[in-house]
Amino acid sequence: MVFSNCSSLNVLSWEKSVQTLYFLQMRLFKSIYIGDVRTALKMQNLIIHSSCARLLAIREVTQISINKKISGVDGQTSLTFFERFELNEFLRINVNNWVPQSLKKIVFRDKNGNLITLKVPTISDRAWHTLVTFALQPAHEAVFHPTNYGFRLSYSIYDVQNIFSLNLNKRSLGLQKRLLSFSLEKILYFFNHDFLIRKIIAPRSIKLGIFRLLKKGFSLGFEEEKVQVYSLSNLLSNVLLDGIENIHSCIRFGYSLVYFLKPFDNEKIIINKVKSFLVSLGLNLTELTISLTSSQFGFDFLGWHFKVSKNGKFLSTPSISNYQNFLKRVKHIINNSNYGSNVKANKLYPVIKEWKLYHRFSYMNSSRFSLFFVKKRAFKIFNKESKQDYYSTKTLLDRCFYIVSSSDKVNFLNTFSISPYYGHMIFWISSNHNRFDLKSEIFCIHCGMNVI
Repeated sequence: MVFSNCSSLNVLSWEKSVQTLYFLQMRLFKSIYIGDVRTALKMQNLIIHSSCARLLAIREVTQISINKKISGVDGQTSLTFFERFELNEFLRINVNNWVPQSLKKIVFRDKNGNLITLKVPTISDRAWHTLVTFALQPAHEAVFHPTNYGFRLSYSIYDVQNIFSLNLNKRSLGLQKRLLSFSLEKILYFFNHDFLIRKIIAPRSIKLGIFRLLKKGFSLGFEEEKVQVYSLSNLLSNVLLDGIENIHSCIRFGYSLVYFLKPFDNEKIIINKVKSFLVSLGLNLTELTISLTSSQFGFDFLGWHFKVSKNGKFLSTPSISNYQNFLKRVKHIINNSNYGSNVKANKLYPVIKEWKLYHRFSYMNSSRFSLFFVKKRAFKIFNKESKQDYYSTKTLLDRCFYIVSSSDKVNFLNTFSISPYYGHMIFWISSNHNRFDLKSEIFCIHCGMNVI
C-alpha cells in the first residue's frame, strides 16, 4: 500500500528529483515576476503534490539538516527506510489539510551564555515545513526588496559589506552621511497573524496549515543555524517585514535595519514611518531599539566596524566585540593545561581560520589584527613542553595560524559572481544542491535562455 504511487522509484534518482523541482520552481518564479498569480498558484499546487518535492523534503529533514537528531513531542529522532515512505504517503494524503502537532520546548544556552527557548516540531511537521518552503520561497524571492540581504540563500553576507562600501565611499560622499539603525529582535514575538496570512502568496490550503501552525505557538525569528537550510521561520519573518525597505534607502539583514541618511534627510520623519509600518504589523514597540550615528564615528554591524575617515576613505575592520570574543576563545585553548601542544594546534586551526576567512575583505593591516602577540604567547606555551623544540613549535604555529591567501578571495568572488535571484533577473536553486550536476542552473526570466 505504501508503494502504490511509487512504482518508478527504482529508476528515480536524487539528481532527477532535484532537476524536476528546480524547473517547477523556475516556472513559479517567472510567473510571480510577471504578475501571473493564477499560474503561480497552479505551480505551487504542483510542487506540494509532487513526489520529488516530498521525497526531497523528507530527505532534507531526516538526513541533511543539522537539527535532524532533535526530537519533537513524539520522541522520534530518526526514521527507518520504510518509515520514510510511510511519511511520504502521509504527506501526500494530508498536505492540503495539515494539522500540526504540539511543539516541544527546549531551553539551552548559546555561545554567549544567554538562555534560549527553542520550539521543536515533530519530524512529520518539519517535513511539511520544508515542502511548503519549496513552494513559497521562489514566489516571494520574486517580490522581495533587493536590499533585503538577511537569511536568504540567494545572497552572501559579503554583499552587505559591499553595500556599505558603495554607500559610504568617497564618491558617494559617505563623509556627510548618517546611519539610522533599528533593532527588531525583541519585538517580533507577537504580531498580527491575519496580516501575515494575507501577505503570503500561496493556495488557501497552505495558508490554512500555516495559520494552524501559528496558533500552536510557532514563533517567527531569524536563527543563524538555519541560514543554509530550508527554514520556514526565516522565510515567514522576511515575508512579514517585507516592505519596510521601501521607506528610505537602507539595508536589512534579519533583525537589523540600517538607513543611510543624507545631510538634508529628516530622521524624525523616517522614524515615524518605520513605527507606523511596525504598528500595522501588530508589533509592540516598547522594546524597539533606535540609534543614530555619524559615519565618521563608526558603526558596528554583523561583527564589522564601518567607518569613514577624515579624508573620506571607507574602512571596514573587525568590531571590538567580535575581536574580543575571538581572543577569548583562542586564549581559552592556549592557556588550557589539559591539552598538549598538538591538541591545542588542532583546536586553534578551525577557530583562527573561521575568523580570518570571515574578515577576508576587511582592512587587517593593523598590528592588533595580525595576531602577533597571540602567536607570541602560543609559542611561549608550546615551547615549554619537553617534547617540543624551537623548530617543532614553529611548525605547529604555522599550521594553526591560518594565513588568508589571494586565492581565497578570488575563488569566493568567482563563486558568487552570479548570485541566485540577484536583482530579480535570474533564478537559481538552493546552494545546497550544488552537489548535483544541473544542465541548466541559471536562466533569464525574460527570454528563457540559459545564462551559463
